[in-house]
Amino acid sequence: MRQVVKQIKERKKVELKRKDIKYELWRLDDAEFRRLRQKSLPIRDDHMFYMHFYLSERENKNKLNLAEIFVALTDLFGESSDWIDDWKGSFSFPVLMILEKVQGKFFYLIDIYDNRGTLYFSFYRVLESDVEGYDHQILREPFELEFSRQEINYFISYFYGYLEGSFQSRKLLIPSEQFFKKIGSNLIIYGYKDEHYFEEQYQSPEEYQTAIENLESIGISSKTSQDVNDILQTITSEIVDK
Repeated sequence: MRQVVKQIKERKKVELKRKDIKYELWRLDDAEFRRLRQKSLPIRDDHMFYMHFYLSERENKNKLNLAEIFVALTDLFGESSDWIDDWKGSFSFPVLMILEKVQGKFFYLIDIYDNRGTLYFSFYRVLESDVEGYDHQILREPFELEFSRQEINYFISYFYGYLEGSFQSRKLLIPSEQFFKKIGSNLIIYGYKDEHYFEEQYQSPEEYQTAIENLESIGISSKTSQDVNDILQTITSEIVDK
């Protein structure tokens, strides 16, 4: 008997509008992100912007720690991708951004991820047709008429503010489960326990390991990937006979 798999995919989407620019953010799975990445041009990061932005955030009373950022992103886009460097980071949310402005509609990939305890956004310009002659590995400056450096930096600031607001709203409505995540490269542990979102950085590997063991000893788990049984259930629950 031949069987046909009926695929039902929940697609997370966030819509934003600011300064006559409309942003549609569509969550991608890992396979979709890799396929689109092969047809995309990476945009160079503005490291000075990140430096100044996070220095200015120190004075922000609503500043989110990593646990709060992770929970807010998960609420908006679903579970984190497993396609991460789990030594330097702990989450990744691949997104397709449809950018609509007076000049037209443009497609970009964004990887929203943490690296050594800091939130980053990597942008890629999606080529909508097979254009030869482009090296898809070389970092490029922004395409100024489409999505300029100033507009990219503004979007990062705006989206971060949106995350802060989303988290504050969520915190009032949805209780969190206890969890923790770890970043081995920088001896960071963050999560939620005793009704508190925490982020701690330790001075030595011994202190770091002890903190992990203490959390595990009281039954708090480190969420590193989707539960195996959940994966199996998702794959097999939608099989329809034909």
